[in-house]
Amino acid sequence: MYFFNWPILVGLVAVAIPIIIHLLNRQRATIVDWGAMRFLLDSLTMRRRRILLEEIILMALRCLALALLVLAMAEPILPNRSSIPWAAVLPALLVASILAGVAAAVWSSRKTRWALLAAAGLLVLFALGTSGLEAAFQEKQWSLAGGERDVTILIDGSGSMAVPVDGRKNFDRAVEEARAIIEACRPADAISILLAGPVPRPIIPNPITDREELLQALHDLEPTGGSMRVVDALSAAAASLAEGGNPAKNIVLLTDGQNVGWDGRNDARWKFLASGLAALPSMPQVLCRTFRLPATLRNAAVGDIRFSRKVVGTDRSVGIEAAILNTGTRMLEPASVELLIDGAGTARQDLGELAPGTSQTVHFDHRFLEAGPHLVTVHVLSDDELPLDNRAERVLPVIDRLPVLVVEGEASSEPLGGAAAFIEIALAPVDESAETPSSPTDNADPEAEMDDVPVADESAETALGNLVEPRVIPVADLARESDFSRYGLVILANVATLPAETADRLALYVSAGGGLLIVAGDHLVPAFYDAWRTATGRPVAPARAAERRVMPDAPAHLGLKTLSHPALALLADAPHSDAERGLIKTYWVLAVDEKDPAVRVGGRFDTGDPVLAERKVGEGYVLMTALALDRRESNLPSLKCFVPLVHELAYYLAAPALVQTNVRPGSEFVMEFAAGSPVALAQAEQFADLSAEVTGPRGQRLLADLAPTAAGLRVTFPQTYEPGLYRLTVPRPVRDAFAVPASAETGFPFVVLGDAEEGRLVPLTDADLAAAVKHVNLLRVESTDHVIEAVTGEVPHDELARFLILALVVGLLVEVGLTRWIATQRRLHRVETVSFGSEAVDADTFRARAKRMLATPDADSEGPYAP
Repeated sequence: MYFFNWPILVGLVAVAIPIIIHLLNRQRATIVDWGAMRFLLDSLTMRRRRILLEEIILMALRCLALALLVLAMAEPILPNRSSIPWAAVLPALLVASILAGVAAAVWSSRKTRWALLAAAGLLVLFALGTSGLEAAFQEKQWSLAGGERDVTILIDGSGSMAVPVDGRKNFDRAVEEARAIIEACRPADAISILLAGPVPRPIIPNPITDREELLQALHDLEPTGGSMRVVDALSAAAASLAEGGNPAKNIVLLTDGQNVGWDGRNDARWKFLASGLAALPSMPQVLCRTFRLPATLRNAAVGDIRFSRKVVGTDRSVGIEAAILNTGTRMLEPASVELLIDGAGTARQDLGELAPGTSQTVHFDHRFLEAGPHLVTVHVLSDDELPLDNRAERVLPVIDRLPVLVVEGEASSEPLGGAAAFIEIALAPVDESAETPSSPTDNADPEAEMDDVPVADESAETALGNLVEPRVIPVADLARESDFSRYGLVILANVATLPAETADRLALYVSAGGGLLIVAGDHLVPAFYDAWRTATGRPVAPARAAERRVMPDAPAHLGLKTLSHPALALLADAPHSDAERGLIKTYWVLAVDEKDPAVRVGGRFDTGDPVLAERKVGEGYVLMTALALDRRESNLPSLKCFVPLVHELAYYLAAPALVQTNVRPGSEFVMEFAAGSPVALAQAEQFADLSAEVTGPRGQRLLADLAPTAAGLRVTFPQTYEPGLYRLTVPRPVRDAFAVPASAETGFPFVVLGDAEEGRLVPLTDADLAAAVKHVNLLRVESTDHVIEAVTGEVPHDELARFLILALVVGLLVEVGLTRWIATQRRLHRVETVSFGSEAVDADTFRARAKRMLATPDADSEGPYAP
């Protein structure tokens, strides 16, 4: 701390006033010896000690009162980021005044007197010196370079800012405070405004000085919802400040102080932010203005919505699960959860009581009868204080056909003898009641159960064949396939090699989001797959086929507990799967580079060798099995789990090729339309001048970009700032020339995901701030005045004068009360009447009586005793 009016501290010499008065009024007692003195010696000693103690207390209080008065007039201030605490300055000065008063009381003791005065002087020098250093440091820290600055105002637009606190939303308080900051800045100060949320959204992207435009930008501002990502917001603020021309920089973050999104443990992100801030002409001061969170909160939130399958068709129902969370601090009463499909309620479930911090999962089943994107909404019917997260939405693409290209690498004239035969039957299973081809049983191994043909299990619902449409071609015809994008995935069934041009086109197809399944059989040539690369030089195959392992007498089994890949989840479900009966007699030993982050092992045999490996290639995935999916290498095709296995592999690989209708904030929404004709493809460049329209969650009109591709037209929408439901509408010329879904005429839906954790109002702690302060010059402020002082170049501080005045009043009251008590005890200023005889008389009467007594002997002088 330091003093604003430091010259007034000269007034501390006024502390000497009561000392001088005390010394001038000291009375020297006159010593008179009289007969009874010896009886009073003990009493006088005790009385003298009490009088000294009383004088010490009174002098200390009087000197302290004058010191408090002078210090209050000097206007002591405590900076928000003080390097010297007030407890080191104020107490030193006050103790010095007390020591001076005590020295006056014991003035007769020369040694004690000078020791106390010396200690008082040292304390005054210490206090004044440290206060001066603090003033110089604060002035240097907050002084303006050139007097002008750029200021970026970050307004927290997260969902928690919409919670009412004392009848008003913190977001409204933040907007009001932003308006006050703008009005308080000097005319030459330039200001930008960003709305911080899951992705920072520029309101005024670059610093400007037009106050009218700045205030108008705040007029219709609303919270975006979701969680604020602090590092991303500060990075956007740094980019905004870089566009300003003033040398001094400030960032003002107006937030409710919730710790969600601060990411304090991620030092790498904070270091990256610090490097961006350091690149500015001057290191900006980050002022974190926090508003008060509600003490209690009643809130139910819908968490993640999960579907039982990655690819959903019209063939059968899909399971829909949603987590209902109590993110508040109070018990939630029983409520209902409603499932809406395309806005219409289809099912409802009751929800029991939920304690704070707990969750409950609700499950629905629904069958979609029409293909296309469908809006799935889960709504918890709860009247709580944060309604933004009471519902969650997902857009689910539903298909009525899934074309799959199966490449036969080993054709056979025998029934079910080819490498792709069992795969084709599994993708389009037959009914158990239908007549099925018989297989040769001459060489069948009864233990391996090779004599069965895959059929649709009751749980698989025989309508599966209506969804998946496999097309089997020999490997020699693969080169004639001009467009792989019309298939959901491609399966290479025991294919030895591919022509270079075909391999390149297939790698490009996977990179664009297609799926590829490599079924390794005895014809596979390891050298080809090891050398297969994408256009960027990345490997395509997820593993290297190291060696063939043949174990006819001691077959391997699937290690069910090691099956971690999502496509193998049904096999790993031991109570409902017969995969444990699988006998694998021959397989490839796959050498997997598990240090590669794009690669993972999906499961292993009981021998420890991988059974499935995966590699992410661009936007798509490549899976590689260690064995052929036919009856020569294992008995898997004869097991009931075989049909679900092949389907789950197909669904997993085909999912990335579908339109990603649920995107995270900040991710681009991308949708591609194939050209309806060669003429349309040739004219795709012309359509790039057009724009598609996107309707946002609050009805705002936004624009999406159109760009030509090799196969048609791509729509890109990057402005995914706000969680919620969006709808894309493409221009009619585009709909006429390209394969645009019918739903795009009225608005193709997609969702930007929110964050249910935003409802957990855990306040920001000093530890959270300390993690940020290690990398960023961040100061937490608690009032509007402090923010304005910092932005305008003053030192943000708290004034201590009012506390000193209060202490002065208390000290004066104590001094007056103590003085009266001492006076009463000493009986000062009281007149005592002395009486002689039985009754009191005045002086004249006493003299008259004395004269009569003296006159009596004269009257009797003539008596017998006269001479």
